[in-house]
Amino acid sequence: MKRYTKPIHLPQAMAHRSADSSLALINVVFLLLVFLLVAGTLKPTLPEDFAWAETTSEAGTGSIQGSLVLARTGEAWFEGERLDTAQLEAFVAKASEETDKLAVQVDKRTRMDAVAALANTLRANGIKHLTLVTVEADEP
Repeated sequence: MKRYTKPIHLPQAMAHRSADSSLALINVVFLLLVFLLVAGTLKPTLPEDFAWAETTSEAGTGSIQGSLVLARTGEAWFEGERLDTAQLEAFVAKASEETDKLAVQVDKRTRMDAVAALANTLRANGIKHLTLVTVEADEP
């Protein structure tokens, strides 16, 4: 009796590649970079020697997005740039067309006559609700 044999070719199993952990690290670093870029663009810069005014009230609600900054010298700033009188009035006129509310970040060393002058300018241009943005003071 004759035997017929046919060779059978079995594919060789490829060695399993170990998971590359550097890919996950690259993803995490990339996401952190994106977060830092976005976070850095959300908050506009303040004048160099700006010191927040402090309050003891915990009931405040305010947003610094789109707000003016009143520096120690009484100068108004917006998004990191100092505004002269004409630019301030143009900004307030544009803001009053959109809303009657405005927030102002105040330096704690600002004189009250500068705050009052800014409030009068805002009121004259149609801003009815003014929010002074401060930080909560540390307990003694």
